[in-house]
Parts: sequence; C-alpha cells; structure tokens
Amino acid sequence: IMWHVVLSLVPVLVAAGYFFGVSALLVTAAATLGAVVTEAVFGQRRTLWDGSAAITGILLALTLPPGLPMWMAFVGGAFAIGFGKLIFGGLGQNIFNPALLGRAFLQAAFPVALTTWPVPRGGFWQLKGDNLALPFVHPHAVDVVTGATPLGLMKFDHAGTELTRLVLGVTGGSLGETSGLVILLCGAYLAARNYLNWRTPASIFLTVFLCAQVLHTIKPARF
Repeated sequence: IMWHVVLSLVPVLVAAGYFFGVSALLVTAAATLGAVVTEAVFGQRRTLWDGSAAITGILLALTLPPGLPMWMAFVGGAFAIGFGKLIFGGLGQNIFNPALLGRAFLQAAFPVALTTWPVPRGGFWQLKGDNLALPFVHPHAVDVVTGATPLGLMKFDHAGTELTRLVLGVTGGSLGETSGLVILLCGAYLAARNYLNWRTPASIFLTVFLCAQVLHTIKPARF
C-alpha cells in the first residue's frame, strides 16, 4: 500500500517540477534522503523496504516551499522519522503523522524560510531560492521573485484567485498544494484501489462548500 501511495504522488511531483523546476526535485530528494537515512540507521531490520520512510520524506517535501535550503529539508526528514515514528516504536505505533510533525518542526525552527514563497515562473534549471545554501550559513542573495499564496492574497489584500489558476496550479505555495486537479486525480486513484475511504475527503469538501455558501449568502461583499 505504501508503494502505491508513493506511485500516486508521482504526478504531484511532476506538477511540482513543472511549476517550480529543479528546486522541487532538490527539496524532495533532500527530505526523502533524510527520512530514508534515519530509517536505515536507527530503524529495525528490513523496515526500510516497507516504503513508509520514502512516503514520509515525499509527503514532507510536498508541504515545503520550493526555495527551502536542502539541508533544512534533510533535517526535517530525519526529524520526521526519528521523532515522528521510531521514537514511538515504529510503523503503526506513532501518534502523530510523521511528515506533518517534521513540517511543524521546520516551521518552528526556520519560520522565515518556511514562509517564503517563490512565484512559479522562470526556466526549469533556475533555482527558486537558497536550495544550495550551506548549513547555518547566511545564504547568498538569489534573484528570485516571491509572491503571496492564494490564502495570503485573500487575507492581506482581500483579493481572490481565479478558479482556473487554482485548479491548474499556476500559483505560489508549497510544492504539492498548487494543482488541485492533479491532487484530485491521484486521490481518485487511491480511492479506486480501496486505499482510502472516499467518504472522508468527500465529506470535508461538502462541509467547506456548505459553510462557504452560507457565509456568502449572508454577506456576499465580505465572503
């Protein structure tokens, strides 16, 4: 099941690479390597091959901005496995989602880096931030255009984002959150394989839709 989930994330990674170029691949590789190395060194025998470490690193990377230094992504992957999984006894014993625990750690440790959002533009080989910065060294200035995410635009500028851009993913944000269409297709694959219960995401979508519609009906100028 774990490897099928990894397979389902490949289109999301391809979309991230399309929008954010080589930076997306560098951050993903670093976070996954941190998780896999920690699993290999401190995990039990043969647990590396169940796919849980790989999926933890990939999921963590997909929650990160594309310009994040690789060493931070690596530390996040190591923390996710070490303190999100192994410390509780291994697979199935953890009380927190390891990838999200790694994300929370990085957010607390490096808040500026975790809230800097490059605009999805430029060539594939153009770095979207300080990916190659050395650990604990002030990074060199990189010629990158940053911008607000759709949520940031709505909160601070009271400006919405076109639905087409949200569906296709032509927006700023974390590596794996931009293209709603790709994410839905990958989720549909997992649902078709019976690896997730479709009622859970469907109920979340319906709840958000109903709440938003009620607020908009009450006060359309504000909502």
